[in-house]
Amino acid sequence: MDVVTGPYDIIALVEARDITSIGDVVTGKVHTISGVVRTVTCVAVASA
Repeated sequence: MDVVTGPYDIIALVEARDITSIGDVVTGKVHTISGVVRTVTCVAVASA
C-alpha cells in the first residue's frame, strides 16, 4: 500500500483493452460506490 497526499483520497489502477472499456468501468463501477462524488481519470500510454 502507498500513501496518497494532495487533493486525492485514493488512486486506482484500471487496465482494459480500450478507452471505452475504461470509461465503462469508471462510470459503471467507480461512480456507483457510495460516497464517490467526483473522479479524475488520467490515461497512461506506453511509448514505442
